[in-house]
Amino acid sequence: MWSYLIAGVFMLFLKDALTEQKLRGCLTNDELMHQEKKLLRRAGRHIDLRAAPSVSAASCQDFTHLVFSSELKNRSLSPWRLKFETNNHLIPSVYEVAECLCSGCIINGSENTDYNSVPVMREMMFLKKVSCPADPDKYSINIVYKTLPVACTCVVPRQ
Repeated sequence: MWSYLIAGVFMLFLKDALTEQKLRGCLTNDELMHQEKKLLRRAGRHIDLRAAPSVSAASCQDFTHLVFSSELKNRSLSPWRLKFETNNHLIPSVYEVAECLCSGCIINGSENTDYNSVPVMREMMFLKKVSCPADPDKYSINIVYKTLPVACTCVVPRQ
């Protein structure tokens, strides 16, 4: 869950950085990578997110072994795992998305399909690299929003 708070702070830094003269106009790929690293450092975000794996169940059946975990995703009635996605046209280029482990919900230690596990969606801000029309080897930056699954919750099925 801390990754979403860090991502929020990161996005505030990105928004501030867009108003700086440095990120306006067209940048080379090296200049863009330098600015990305600078923004990630300023936001306190690790550049290689894959360096900190966490324990989570691989499937709904595996979930019952992790109920005493300190992580919310493992104690939820709708457990989920986080996986990394990569999009080299976005900054940050690596980000986490949640994947629900069960179609039903964990009730009294086993999956109950009278309820549904559904993803909790959140709109996240990214910077998108766009080729400059005058020089295709350079890039400008646009703000884009993606709706991503960040967790899972248990709901009553639609009637």
